[in-house]
Amino acid sequence: TKLILLDSLLQENDLISMGRKSKRKTYPEDAPSPASLQYEDRFDPGSDHGESFYFAQTDPIVKRRSCTDVLCFLLFLCFLGCWVFVAYLGWKDGNISRVIYPTDSQGNICGQGRMRDRPYLLLFDLTQCLNPAVLISGCMTPHVCVSHCPKETYLPYGSRLSPSDVKDKMFPYCNVEERSQLDGSSVSDLIDRKICPPWYLKSSSLFGRCFPATAVGNTSGHLQTSPDSQANRATKVIIPASETPTKEPVDENKLDKAVLRLTAYLNIREVGERVFSDLAETWWMIGLSLIGACILSFVWIVLMRFLAGLMVWLSIGVLFIGTGGLLGYCSYRLYYVWISPNQENMKNILEVNITPFYLEDVLKLRDTWLAFTIILGVIFIIILCIFVFLRERILIAIALIEQGSKAVGQMFSSLFFPIIPFLFQLIVAGWFLIVAMYLASSGESEYRVSKPDGACSNVPECNSFRSNETCTVEDFKECADACSVATCQFTRYTKNKDFSWLQLVNVFGLYWGIFFFSAYGEIVLAGVFAKWYWTMKKQNIPPFVLPRSMWNSVHHLGTIAFGSLILAIIRMIRTILEYIERKCKKFNNDLTRCIICFCKCCLWCLEKFMRFLNRNIYIMCAMKSTNFCKSGRDAFDLIMRNLVRVVVLDSVCDFLLFLGKLVIVLVSGTLSYLCFGRYIPEIQDEIPNLHYFFTPIVFIVFGSYLIASAFFGVYSMAVDTLFLCFLEDLERNDGSRERPYYMSKSLKKILGKMEKSAAEQNRATFKMADHHPGY
Repeated sequence: TKLILLDSLLQENDLISMGRKSKRKTYPEDAPSPASLQYEDRFDPGSDHGESFYFAQTDPIVKRRSCTDVLCFLLFLCFLGCWVFVAYLGWKDGNISRVIYPTDSQGNICGQGRMRDRPYLLLFDLTQCLNPAVLISGCMTPHVCVSHCPKETYLPYGSRLSPSDVKDKMFPYCNVEERSQLDGSSVSDLIDRKICPPWYLKSSSLFGRCFPATAVGNTSGHLQTSPDSQANRATKVIIPASETPTKEPVDENKLDKAVLRLTAYLNIREVGERVFSDLAETWWMIGLSLIGACILSFVWIVLMRFLAGLMVWLSIGVLFIGTGGLLGYCSYRLYYVWISPNQENMKNILEVNITPFYLEDVLKLRDTWLAFTIILGVIFIIILCIFVFLRERILIAIALIEQGSKAVGQMFSSLFFPIIPFLFQLIVAGWFLIVAMYLASSGESEYRVSKPDGACSNVPECNSFRSNETCTVEDFKECADACSVATCQFTRYTKNKDFSWLQLVNVFGLYWGIFFFSAYGEIVLAGVFAKWYWTMKKQNIPPFVLPRSMWNSVHHLGTIAFGSLILAIIRMIRTILEYIERKCKKFNNDLTRCIICFCKCCLWCLEKFMRFLNRNIYIMCAMKSTNFCKSGRDAFDLIMRNLVRVVVLDSVCDFLLFLGKLVIVLVSGTLSYLCFGRYIPEIQDEIPNLHYFFTPIVFIVFGSYLIASAFFGVYSMAVDTLFLCFLEDLERNDGSRERPYYMSKSLKKILGKMEKSAAEQNRATFKMADHHPGY
């Protein structure tokens, strides 16, 4: 390796000498000598990565634009036409109300058509839905549309009211449209025929469905129990066997067990209700916090125009203090838990019961804080090493960020431009959801047989039907007439096999549309900042640069479609691979999992590389008005001719900008934690009592990151564009009077530092080679 390195350095010296000779031929005899700040290897005529821009005959930015990759844009338009046709097929055969609104056992949509006055769905016996078979066959209990959810708990069996009064109380929850339809049948007959529920519990609505209230044990009526012993409770009969559909008595103990079957579901629902309740109480605080994050991001960007170096070092300092503070806090909590005599703290995380207070219980464990301390300690050491060994590169990157700050400051409207492509992306996502719901609702209705075990066994008309198998209402009519307890009820909408492939088109359209408008935003910003760089006197920037760049980008919609198509194909392959992975999980094959994991890793790397390459292609296209392939070749050659500079400087710049985002998120998260944790005495009384105080904090942190990413995304595009222009400027010009640099003085300092650093490294290498001949 050392010999190869020495040989490459010697070859580079020879090429530099050839470059000097080539350069002397291009200058007139009376031309002044070039400036000392220059990269001689840009004149290398034998380079494997294309010809240097020094020999280019065109201006850095092409003024007369031409349409590029027209065929790709026409392909994009054709696909949009196909997408609209897919939407038409879904609209023609589907009904989006089936997805939005619940459906009763007869297939009627609650809140629609003849059920317009009955928008809620009531399940006769919700305990039958608490098993895995529901995912396959649906919940095998009658569903009925009701005008309102039950406001009390009531048991028709054993009621002391008259049959007429009982029917009056049952009617709102029976599968009939008129009260008169209940006349002529007894209460037990109506229950046996599954027209009315055997009982109902006090419920509340959630997504159009009636679910038992959380505090079912506090309801009044027949479910109230006296303080008897457990033995007495087990023998205290609420409903005698003669009055139940199954001819089995229902005592209080059995009813309690039935209610306990709902505990797991109700606990999950309780957590959801608490989270929604916390959001309802603090939504305005979350909104104010996100507005504050917007203001903080905006102020940070403005300050970076004047104090870029200070702001970057401030970001580094805040990151060190924040990470060190978290490390110290976790160490303190670990020490406190370690010396605690409570044996509950020594549990393994797998031994903690899943309850609404699961997170609080986990945070009491010793292993939790030990893991936090180790992770933060490793992160802190890694960050420290990065800044110690890359401190010189950080100084160089700061100067480049300062130029980005000036560009963004002069093109201030560019900060708000990302709103436009974001709105278009929202339209694409909304269109995708609408088409997906129409396609999902275009399936066929599935009906299944529902009858108690052993029932209807002596009825010849029902011998051909087994419980839980599919059926049709017409074929099952004779069985239903002969046996009242047997029904053919609606369970769900099955997928239409002819339309399944249309969902793939819809998903691909989502990916292509999202990537298309994201690319449009990038190429517009690239045009804006490239115009700024290639203007010799920055104060003479022409007006309306952003609108002009938006119009120029219209000529390159084909190039945008080309690049976004490549990303959409890669993302679609990743999606299909994830689908295959889910299907293969049931086989539990280690080799299959290893192959799929390897493929996923390769595709992830490929997508990241294409994103990086596309970004630079759009910058080249915005400057040169060349097609995707030509821009890609020029960008790739320019990057390869300056590979070390791109990898080091560009990566350091991205990392420093990422630190700015982390600082904003850290500040927002810390302030929200102090506020909702009641650590600020002045506002303690203004903070409402929350079930989980971290609920608004999570939303604030996540929203702050998205907001900071939007602002710093413009900044990142500015730095990437200026850096690529900077590399071309090095090759195109040499700092002489005839070919002056377009870069600013600070960028010239960067060039000088890079020259000095490279020269010192070369001298050290050759010196080592002289003292060690075997090196």
